[in-house]
Amino acid sequence: LPRAVASEPGRGAGWPMAPRGSGAVRERRSGGRQRSPVGIALLLPVLAAGLSLQTGRTRHPGVCPNQLNPNLWVDAQSTCERECQADQDCEDFEKCCTNVCGLRSCVAARFADGSAPALALTPAASCESFVCAQQGSDCDIWDGQPVCKCKDRCEKEPNFTCASDGLTYYNKCYMDAEACLRGTRLTTVPCKHIFTWPDTSPVPQETTARPTPGAGPEVPVPPALYTNPFHQSVRAGGTVSFRCDVSGRPRPDITWEKQSEREENFIMRPDQMYGNVVVTNIGQLVIYNARQEDAGIYTCTARNAAGLLRADFPLSVVRREPGATPRESSPQPFPSAECLKEPDRRRCEAVEVRWHFNAKQGSCLTFRYGGCGTNRNHFETYEECRAACLGSARPTCLLPMVQGPCQNWEPRWAYNHLLKQCHSFVYGGCEGNTNNFESKETCEDVCPFPKSLQCKACRLKSKMVLSLCRSDFAIVGRLMEIVEDQDSGIARFALEDVLKDEKMGLKFFNIKYLEVTLTDMDWSCPCPNMTAEDGPLIIMGEVHDGMATLDPSSYVRAANDKRVKKIYELMEKKTCDLLNRFQD
Repeated sequence: LPRAVASEPGRGAGWPMAPRGSGAVRERRSGGRQRSPVGIALLLPVLAAGLSLQTGRTRHPGVCPNQLNPNLWVDAQSTCERECQADQDCEDFEKCCTNVCGLRSCVAARFADGSAPALALTPAASCESFVCAQQGSDCDIWDGQPVCKCKDRCEKEPNFTCASDGLTYYNKCYMDAEACLRGTRLTTVPCKHIFTWPDTSPVPQETTARPTPGAGPEVPVPPALYTNPFHQSVRAGGTVSFRCDVSGRPRPDITWEKQSEREENFIMRPDQMYGNVVVTNIGQLVIYNARQEDAGIYTCTARNAAGLLRADFPLSVVRREPGATPRESSPQPFPSAECLKEPDRRRCEAVEVRWHFNAKQGSCLTFRYGGCGTNRNHFETYEECRAACLGSARPTCLLPMVQGPCQNWEPRWAYNHLLKQCHSFVYGGCEGNTNNFESKETCEDVCPFPKSLQCKACRLKSKMVLSLCRSDFAIVGRLMEIVEDQDSGIARFALEDVLKDEKMGLKFFNIKYLEVTLTDMDWSCPCPNMTAEDGPLIIMGEVHDGMATLDPSSYVRAANDKRVKKIYELMEKKTCDLLNRFQD
């Protein structure tokens, strides 16, 4: 019978649960980016890394090291080289096993008795035509059979989703995964809390230690940190931990992610182990036997019915003693031009994990440095990178909301850069940060609050039919992010449908995200005027030198069934061909 897999408290993702029936089958993409794993089995080796999902393909004998002995898990993740998709990509004596990079690598197979028996090569099971009914579950192969498994990987692009359980999720994927973990069904609802936050006022001095101050117990209070997040350095082989202490009502749920340059982040939940990383039942993240690959930015996400908070905790893993003087020190200021250069990932010497400044994101990230030394945009620690390319101060409006440990309560305002709004909170009176304002007006003056200007409505170059015929592409997509420049910008969309595409091959290459260049933009009154809250949009534009572009008169309108159906009818009737003949 079909079996389903879910995560339970204290257990890793990948455990069997009751059959679910029919639902959606996980989409497998070849040639695209691989998703980063989020859950692993803790007690039993149930998922055979490297199983093929295609009918007629075979697997190599033996198992991955961590399947034979959980203590050998690090051995199976010890390399990010020799990437593979299935056992057939490896030597006959090897298995294709999950590595720490979120991909798979060829690793020598293990056997229970130390031998290598000649196991018969049997065709692997397939997820084709196998469906899962539980929300947030996908088909996977377990013990040679298709099973339903809770989602354990989610996109890192924000698309805040308010759910029927009263919580705000980072995007819909997170909501679906939570529904599967609970064995229930969640639906999206209009957001009522994140845009109208509760009024707060000081509480009596008799309040007990570390309360959630503010309105009555029935009023939700958004998460706020007790202390500022900070950078830590640890020597290779050492142990380090991060605590994400937050207030809020109801008590916020805590998850951790390791930031990466990949499409999706590595998500970790409380009371579970992920290789040499453990998240305790109180939400503390602990890293044992730290390796260079563990260096990076660990992000704590705290959410409840009133809102969402994310805080970054950078970690550097160094070979020298933490706190010692860096090997390279110079009284000369670091050239700012070096910070704008792309990191050199070529391999000339031994590879090590270093930090580089990412000019597009305006932050320091890790990468694998090969020692070629073509530029200076590589640093041993996060702090060295920040000092060289950002200075000591972090932009006020990017800092998280910090309540502080003291109890001298007073109402304050802070800017939430995720929601792009100023919100009220109660400040404890000490150990806060500069994202702390006495009034909403002051907060909005300092931070980029979207002021309501008297802007004229955007004028289209032409109506739907002419716009469709003159455009190189027409898509239905959700706006994920906008990056502003002086008179241009970049808009990133999650594609939901491709209505027309003459030059980019969006359907052929199964493209899920599209980056569009915005030209001739006036950011005080932008046209096209788009926000992430608009929902699905119909976007029509042109392609220049392989780049999708929009100008102020491009067709951008809210997507609805009537408009999408109309475009499909126009395409089926080849209206544009007839129109071009008539014009000729």
